[in-house]
Amino acid sequence: MKKKSLGLKNDNHKHELTYIARYNKNFYWRCDKCLNSFTYINCSYYCSICDYDLCKNCFDGLPPNTMMQYSMNQNRMWNNLDYFVNPFKYCQMRKPVIYIYPETPMNIRVQLNLKKSEFTIVYPKFNEENAWNVHSSPNGDILINNKKYPYLFWEAKSYNEQEMNEGFVINAEMAQNFLEEKLKILGLNDKETTDFITYWLPILYKNKLSLCTFQFGKFFENYELKITPKPETIIRIFLSIKKIDSPIEIKEQKLNSVERKGFTVVEWDGSNLE
Repeated sequence: MKKKSLGLKNDNHKHELTYIARYNKNFYWRCDKCLNSFTYINCSYYCSICDYDLCKNCFDGLPPNTMMQYSMNQNRMWNNLDYFVNPFKYCQMRKPVIYIYPETPMNIRVQLNLKKSEFTIVYPKFNEENAWNVHSSPNGDILINNKKYPYLFWEAKSYNEQEMNEGFVINAEMAQNFLEEKLKILGLNDKETTDFITYWLPILYKNKLSLCTFQFGKFFENYELKITPKPETIIRIFLSIKKIDSPIEIKEQKLNSVERKGFTVVEWDGSNLE
């Protein structure tokens, strides 16, 4: 994936756009202004923050029915693009970890079923296909084959879309307070918060300015976490981070407070969308 230039401006959209092509021959996209549909052969002016597409006519301010001149020579067309994207937004899911807190020591089965994704690292190794069989204690200790672990760890390549039409614009100076405040709302304890912050804070510092969005609901349908026996409380946190060059206006994301009750399982991870 080669990136040549970024930051195309257009009056039809508030964010900067990038000229892209999708390389999936079964992919169709729709211009969000004129609502015409196009195939992978047609390039678009794209906003990754809003998942917004603009056709060449609308970008150039031409009438909707004007004949568009798209090159049918893919090599020539793609060589003039800013970068290529897959219609599913690729990302590396970074450091997903799973903590387990039963009310009494017990044997527990933890299974992960991924859609449009593939595991890259699992530690410790699965006892069976996509599953760990563990013995866990109320203090969070996890035993597998008589070896103790503080959590279960996995990473994956993902092609699932991340919604970022609302969130938080965070600079490096406010990053620590932002994470402490939001993770407390979302139900993480001190240890989990420390583990999260020590991994993601350096990335927010390096970015200097980031758009941050927590993924919920539909996003996790593609990452099924099945626990047997079933916990009373499951907390799953995925933080999408995208470096931005200047502040943008975006609707602030509302986070609902989470209360931990009974047998609790916590998972956190995220992605740095570069």
